[in-house]
Amino acid sequence: MTATASRPTLNVLLIADSDSQLLACEALCSAPTALNVHWTFSVIPRDGTPQALLLRLAQRGRLRHQSLAGLLRDSRLQSFDAIGVFLTGSKLNDIRLALQRERRRPLLFCGFNGVVLDHFIEGVSWRLGYDLICLSGPRDQQALAQLVAGTPFEHQRTVLTGLRRNAPNSDLLPVAQRLRRLVFAEQVIMPATSSERARVVRLLSDLARRSPNWEVLIKPRIAPGDATFHDVETHISTTLQQTLGVPPSNLRLDYRPLPVLLKQARLLATLSSTAFFDALDFGCRTIAISDLGLQPNYGCHVYAGSGVWRSLEVIPNLDALDAEGPSPDPLWLEWMGYGNQFSPSALLEALNEQKHQTPNPIPSTIGYPGNAQSSFNQLRLGAESAIASGDWSSARELLCQAALMRPLHRGVARRHWAVHQTNPLLRRIALLISYRDLK
Repeated sequence: MTATASRPTLNVLLIADSDSQLLACEALCSAPTALNVHWTFSVIPRDGTPQALLLRLAQRGRLRHQSLAGLLRDSRLQSFDAIGVFLTGSKLNDIRLALQRERRRPLLFCGFNGVVLDHFIEGVSWRLGYDLICLSGPRDQQALAQLVAGTPFEHQRTVLTGLRRNAPNSDLLPVAQRLRRLVFAEQVIMPATSSERARVVRLLSDLARRSPNWEVLIKPRIAPGDATFHDVETHISTTLQQTLGVPPSNLRLDYRPLPVLLKQARLLATLSSTAFFDALDFGCRTIAISDLGLQPNYGCHVYAGSGVWRSLEVIPNLDALDAEGPSPDPLWLEWMGYGNQFSPSALLEALNEQKHQTPNPIPSTIGYPGNAQSSFNQLRLGAESAIASGDWSSARELLCQAALMRPLHRGVARRHWAVHQTNPLLRRIALLISYRDLK
């Protein structure tokens, strides 16, 4: 027997749809582990899915493309030890509704990708009731404890998976031997207004003029004409041209992958991005730009206390900043979840320990965080999943709720009538007549 075959085996399905959540899946399956993990990725198709990212995932495991409705009807869901759901909002609840009817089901876990900004309460409320919620570090754990104190979710299980997304690299150059280069990592929706985006460009331009022996690179999130899940009216290349006309010779756009730039640069500047922690992975110094103020909607508030909040406007030049050697406060880093003690490996170990145990029933207490009161479309999707598995009592219950929510909806009324038929042949005919694809 080989060493690989003798290791405990864990079959894990990861479900995602956006580039951000797919990156979270990639970081998870890149974690070092003593387990023999078989990965399957179910990608819900959306415009703008980065093909390069899909290719990388396909190299790590089995890649499937399924609609959410098709996924919920897929009998193969029961073949996994654990299912990780990296979706947004109500879709997280769709998966819970589809699986909570099963007497035996895989462990359900979910998490976030990178730093959680101003929507933590909203985001975590959709995730409550999962067997495990992945959190970055103590900051998120403390916020969750305050949120659920005194509620049925007070004992919600969590695991700290940290903010390290890149494997250690022994070939990194020391900072002093790197090019004099600062990278600004653009975020698509931060800042959101054209005037603020133009202001950031001017600040970078002025800093480049004060530092003629440095390169200042703006790393756009996407190339012009490319699609992603967050749209902006004006690409950063257009903002650069409209704002500056002719930029300084040492300020330019660079479309190479961010890891390539960070391995060669001395400094990274960002408003609020998980790239801040990626830079630390690659031995690059970091600063958070404070010129736009303490704006929670931009996530700037998370850098309060970091020790590296800087105003570009008051930096004399990049030589002075480089000599300063900005370094985040160690206690702040640990509080955020960046440290060797936090790793996705902790999740895999927890899943392996619980895989032979019967999962606890998923709470559905109305009136508490957890979004137990499903939307109309969720109820219909859940009913279709119940019909596919022959769970007629659940189908009747879900369609009854949908009918109460939309009493004049003829499609739901017909479907509701169909599942109430006790004669199997009549029920089958009624279901065929009333069927509508809900993809």
